[in-house]
Amino acid sequence: KLKVLLLLLLLIFNIDSSTSTTTSIMTDSDKIQVHDEALPLPFRRDKIVLLGDSITQMSFSAELSGWGTHLADVYQRRCDVFNRGMSGYNTNWYLKYLESDQGKYDVFDSMTSGAGSEGIYNNNGNENDGISDVKLVTIFFGANDASCSKLNPRHHVPIPTFESNLEKIVNLCKLNYGKKVRIVFITPPPVHHQSRLEFQIKRWGKDKATGELERNMELSSQYASSVMKVAKKMNYPSLNIWQMMQDATRIDGDNENDNANSSDGGDNERWSKYLSDGLHLSAEGNLFVGRSLNDLIAKEFPEIAVVPCEHTGYTGNSSSKGGEALGSEKGVGPWHDEINHLDAAKAFADHSLCHDRGNGDGSVSKKRKV
Repeated sequence: KLKVLLLLLLLIFNIDSSTSTTTSIMTDSDKIQVHDEALPLPFRRDKIVLLGDSITQMSFSAELSGWGTHLADVYQRRCDVFNRGMSGYNTNWYLKYLESDQGKYDVFDSMTSGAGSEGIYNNNGNENDGISDVKLVTIFFGANDASCSKLNPRHHVPIPTFESNLEKIVNLCKLNYGKKVRIVFITPPPVHHQSRLEFQIKRWGKDKATGELERNMELSSQYASSVMKVAKKMNYPSLNIWQMMQDATRIDGDNENDNANSSDGGDNERWSKYLSDGLHLSAEGNLFVGRSLNDLIAKEFPEIAVVPCEHTGYTGNSSSKGGEALGSEKGVGPWHDEINHLDAAKAFADHSLCHDRGNGDGSVSKKRKV
């Protein structure tokens, strides 16, 4: 009886195997090979990723008109903007996060799975070919790293280490997002001394406020210079908001020694309006960074810039135009004024979105920039 039962089980297993899909455990290289033969993949929107500390984390603040929300507004229906800012982090800690399993997935793998930088268009299955759906990365650090080594050793990162960390973050971005990924460095802002001292009292009370500045203009200037140095060394554009904020509020007749707009962190500088507590961005500061970043993208990376409607100045209608590396100047899906209610299907059929991962018919566009 036992032999008969075993024979019946083997017979059932063979029949099931011949009529069902075979499953097996695949290696990473096997998976890449399957991806190579799996065209076309579902469409996925392009991405912009924001890396940084609290000034980046808070860039999605609606109350503060966050610069990240400004960018998301510009790129509506064209790119999803992902905020990966970590409040209170310096570059040492951020690198530790990127090296952790959670951080690697959160910042890299979740952005590039399927048809990302290690996906179907990887030339040999190992070496990154430079094509990814991540179109832009902002790297915005220094506000915490620039803390005084004596007054705040917890956050302080020495300048040589800070510069090395920035290079490591860039190299990780290139490894995971593609060697052609566009990167913009942003310097830390200036520090307004009087506002920082007032913040101490507000936060800790008069009895516990030290009256000492563990962040100051001199240090922020040094770390802003380091950001610019690394950006130049690695051949990426940078946004020097430390200098730009001060320059933007100078008026005719000002000079560097004028207390009304000096660079010593005193209490009367006009540029203090860009800061909410002497360090973090106010609503006006967020708008300043958002607009400045958008201007820089238009200048340095016109192929991913969005040109607003000439009549309304709006980037979210059918008259706005996206750069050629965004898949289509029209954006995702036909705009409502392009749809004939008597023949709606035609508008969707006519709206072909040529994307880096293919044209929707299994072929890859040779004319698109990536």
